[in-house]
Amino acid sequence: MKKSKRDPNRRQRAVARNKDYRFFVLAGVFFALMTAFAVVFAINQIKGPSGNFTDDGLTVRVETVAGERGRIYDRNGKLLVGNAAHYDLIFEYGSMPDRRAGVNASLLECLKALEATEREGKRVDDYFPLVGAYPDFKFSTELLDKESEVYYYYSRFLSKNKLDENIGLSELTEYFTDKYSLDEKRYTDSEITELIRIYYDMDRIGFGYYQPYTLAKGFEPTNEGDMALIAYIEEHHTEGATLIKSTERVYSYEGYATHILGTIGKITAENIEDYADYPLDALVGISGCENVFEEYLRGSNGKRISKYNAYGELVERYYDPEPVVGNDVYLTIDIDLQIAAEDALREQIEALAASETGAITAIDPNTGEALAIASYSTVSSLNFALQGTFAPGSTYKVGSALAALEEGYISDSTTYVCNHTYPYLGGPTCLGNHGTTDVHEAIEVSCNIFFYYLGHGWGLDNITEYTKRLGLGSSTGIELGERTGIVASKAYCEEHDLEWSEFDDATGAIGQSKHAYTPLQLSVYMATVVNGGTRYAAHILKSIRTRGGDIVLEKSTEVLDRVSISEENHKILMNAMSSVVSSSSVLSSHFGDLEVSVGGKTGTAETGREVSNALFSGFAPADKPEIVVSCVLEEGDAGTNAAKATAKVFDAYFGTDEE
Repeated sequence: MKKSKRDPNRRQRAVARNKDYRFFVLAGVFFALMTAFAVVFAINQIKGPSGNFTDDGLTVRVETVAGERGRIYDRNGKLLVGNAAHYDLIFEYGSMPDRRAGVNASLLECLKALEATEREGKRVDDYFPLVGAYPDFKFSTELLDKESEVYYYYSRFLSKNKLDENIGLSELTEYFTDKYSLDEKRYTDSEITELIRIYYDMDRIGFGYYQPYTLAKGFEPTNEGDMALIAYIEEHHTEGATLIKSTERVYSYEGYATHILGTIGKITAENIEDYADYPLDALVGISGCENVFEEYLRGSNGKRISKYNAYGELVERYYDPEPVVGNDVYLTIDIDLQIAAEDALREQIEALAASETGAITAIDPNTGEALAIASYSTVSSLNFALQGTFAPGSTYKVGSALAALEEGYISDSTTYVCNHTYPYLGGPTCLGNHGTTDVHEAIEVSCNIFFYYLGHGWGLDNITEYTKRLGLGSSTGIELGERTGIVASKAYCEEHDLEWSEFDDATGAIGQSKHAYTPLQLSVYMATVVNGGTRYAAHILKSIRTRGGDIVLEKSTEVLDRVSISEENHKILMNAMSSVVSSSSVLSSHFGDLEVSVGGKTGTAETGREVSNALFSGFAPADKPEIVVSCVLEEGDAGTNAAKATAKVFDAYFGTDEE
């Protein structure tokens, strides 16, 4: 056998091959690590910080659990606003598929579920800026209105994603199709349309690990169609989709106290700064008590963490954080009195040919607690009890008399002669011809002439100094929004380029001229007179309590002013207002069924229209008032008409209403 020769370069070539091999191995490892890093990074971009798995290999599912909103009760513990359970279909960031194709598939599966069970009507509203369908979208006409919600959220979207504010439709569409991998070869035009719409809304609300996306809501366990959707979702185990138990507001006395209780709704462009720490899809108090006491009623969402092993078995479940139930709000309102007031208003307005609007307010004169705040109108949804302003008419004469008595301009023995016509200022008239009258009789028979002498001779500013402190033209303190009205004066007229003359001094003393006050101010004013001069802040909040009943906050009585009223002058006014009711056959018939006596003052205020406004402010029992009730009927003609509606509230309060 021939002996082969040793290759002198063999070792060098082997070493070189070995070096090349090690290089490729290292390069491969490096490439694999970089690929793995890229995959993990991509998953985190889609999935969020927690991923789907724990260190010990358990699968994790994260669900949002809503914190129930607090309830609202009346002063006697009767539930006014509660919560009814329902289910919402949501998409969870922490439990959705790892890849974009999987996310798209899950979202489309949810839409398929809604279609299959005919629940498309349960889809949540959005603020999508486009109309039509892919690829032929058009910009919504609402984008032309820079005050609209659609424009507001679209501007935020462009800014957030660093898109040009003048971006065209094709570029905008391409942005969505590229970002969310919406390939025309994989998805139909209809599917792309729906996915773009959903992704836009997810961006709008800040969809993320701590902010789920609500796709549809309001599925009731007692509704057969809704249950079909619930069963469909649970059966198909769609990744990312889950049904969470939620609640919706239920109003126990439907149609009553709506101006007081208010409503809840979505966060809007106008109020978004007030709810900076809220999820953008949260429901918040929009008006009334729901809005005013939002900080107490608000519950906070929690997260339910569920861990499963490789066999799909539940290993552990806990909350982090726990959902928190909102506090309950107890109002000073008596719902039975509120219902009586609203019914009385409606019946009286419907019975009068000209009247379309009215309000009744009832308060405790010894605490300022609002017992009823009722508004009714056939033409407007305004809360006239707090926002409507009216001339007080002859109800103002009580304040005029008090100011003149306390300042010594008149005494109980001062008299003026009423011959129907005032002898100065062009001869304004009185409804009667009362002859010689003192202050008691002037209030009892509502003599204009007596008070013309006060206003014209003494000056209206001396009177308004008192009536404002009594509550007319001053904030009542009520937690709900109110107007403060207009105090008639020369200064006011000069400020608003209006004419003022001595005639206004005279007519202002009988509650005309430029006076304009709310029905609640009228009750506060009367309450301050009858309780001896203490003006309490009107309030509607009684207490805040936990769901377990522990008191978080209890509203205390607040004194806004103390007006000096001598015992003698107080007696004069109280006796005179008792005589207003007892000496009138019409008023006596309205209040005759009560077992307690009533005092008060009627008012018929001219407005420049054909029919005058009707007012009455009364109290009972007359010797020791527990309640003050005021009624204003726009174009109600005569004060006795307002008294008739007021009488029904007294009936309800003192228990003489047989029904």
